[in-house]
Amino acid sequence: MTTLAIIGAGIAGRSLIYALAKEKKSYSQIVIFDSDTFARTCSQRSTAIVSLRGVSSGHSDLGDLIVNGLSTFSSHVANDLPQGIFPITQYSGATEKLDQFKKRFSDGDVTKTVATYLLKKDIYFSNEPAFLIDPELYLKWLIDESRNLPIVWKDDFVLSCNSKDDGFTLRTQSGQDFEFDQVVFTGGAYNRFWGEQKVGRGIQGSYFEFNSIDLESDSFSLTLDGDNVIYHSHSKKLLIGSTTFDFSHELASHKELSQIYKRLSDKISFPFPALESGRVITGLREKASKRRPYLFQDGKKFWMGGLYKNGYSLSLHLAYELVKKL
Repeated sequence: MTTLAIIGAGIAGRSLIYALAKEKKSYSQIVIFDSDTFARTCSQRSTAIVSLRGVSSGHSDLGDLIVNGLSTFSSHVANDLPQGIFPITQYSGATEKLDQFKKRFSDGDVTKTVATYLLKKDIYFSNEPAFLIDPELYLKWLIDESRNLPIVWKDDFVLSCNSKDDGFTLRTQSGQDFEFDQVVFTGGAYNRFWGEQKVGRGIQGSYFEFNSIDLESDSFSLTLDGDNVIYHSHSKKLLIGSTTFDFSHELASHKELSQIYKRLSDKISFPFPALESGRVITGLREKASKRRPYLFQDGKKFWMGGLYKNGYSLSLHLAYELVKKL
């Protein structure tokens, strides 16, 4: 039987594992290489909201993909009842560039309901259904649901992948060599290390996380002029941010985060926790050409990534497409 190596166990790799289990694909062994020491998983350092945010189908390939990905994910939530996923409302509002914003969110209004609940004054807003993901719960659930697969975990970083006969030899950070029939790269921003020019580049994002915050409300996600406030009612977490920098490192900009905190605290109706009580969380996302996720193959090597927007829904959607090719 065939052996498979999966490089990276963030949301892309785990969605693939889950899709393999759901589609009952047979392998003699599946080895997952994942090292948080050398390549930190961005999925666990993400605000993890899935919503359309004004995107609709029929305008671009990326828009169609985002809509289809959300449809796949919505069916997954309804039929598979995964842990760690919570239906919420995504509020999007603007005080700047209103003409551009209203064109994207044409169904919005100056709503007193949102303003009274969250804001100090009336602002043009739109709201839409969304999903809030608890990364720790959901990423664990994906693996728990894939127990029927012959999975072996390696806490190691792959340095190279070389063709050999009908398969591949992987050399790892620990100095070991492994041979496989098929290899899939799902390493996000680290896919660029494995010699393929079609992959994306690292984009740093960071946000504040405040714990033990009880707003006495349901979970929600609020985006105002590009700044974000996200509340997890089940875990009493408040997330404030987030930054986006074209950097391939994880050194967060405290100045930028503090400015976001200040802008939002001036507009939000509930009191913010003290700035110094927040923990800065930073992840390195992968942004591919035109922000479009990719899925391609070279013989028995496969790449899936570029999950810059709606990574949790698009990863599952693309994983099912990838399973058809394996």
